[in-house]
Amino acid sequence: MKDENLASESRDATRSACSHPCAFIPHLSKGFTLVELLVVIAILSLLAALLFPAFAKSRAQARRTACTSNLKQIGIAFHLYRQDSDGGLPTHLSIINQSYLRDARALLCPSDRKRGQVAGNDYYEGNTYLPSGVSYEYFPQWQVALDNNWYESAPDFGNGRWDDLTPLVGCPWHWATNFNASSTGHTTTSGGWELILTYGGSVRKTRSEEPLAEFSPGKYH
Repeated sequence: MKDENLASESRDATRSACSHPCAFIPHLSKGFTLVELLVVIAILSLLAALLFPAFAKSRAQARRTACTSNLKQIGIAFHLYRQDSDGGLPTHLSIINQSYLRDARALLCPSDRKRGQVAGNDYYEGNTYLPSGVSYEYFPQWQVALDNNWYESAPDFGNGRWDDLTPLVGCPWHWATNFNASSTGHTTTSGGWELILTYGGSVRKTRSEEPLAEFSPGKYH
């Protein structure tokens, strides 16, 4: 009898629970509609379009900063070389690596995708003399610079047409994607900044589209 009473109470409780308006009502989740998904995708695409150029600009600025540091190290190395060589300049850029640079990687621009691994000459040597490569231009050995009296002919080179402000080493990799060692000058269709190490050791920049035959220190920025 006792068991029958318990079974009856259990059935009554079940019926009572089933009659409650909030009992056993399943929760129905609503999924995204196609329109909502398209709106989300459009917003994400817009954010990417806004942010990615900013990230790319930040990375480019970081590479220019690293390149500027390289050029300053090269400038110090040149100063030490000239002290040991009665003011003379080396016949090609990588000579300073032998005793005056702590790390040959200072001769590589972070923006140079080929990392100096191209055949070159005394003006833009690539890996001609140094297997690890050189990214930078050496103006005392550039025929255009000689034609415009920036320097005297090798091996003397002189002190530069504008003394301490004469361009000594250049980096084209912040505007160029490919570099020709036999180049006779920039074209007006190129655009961007070229970093310049001067004879006196300072780092300046010029616009790459300005004709180098018309260069003067007033073109520095």
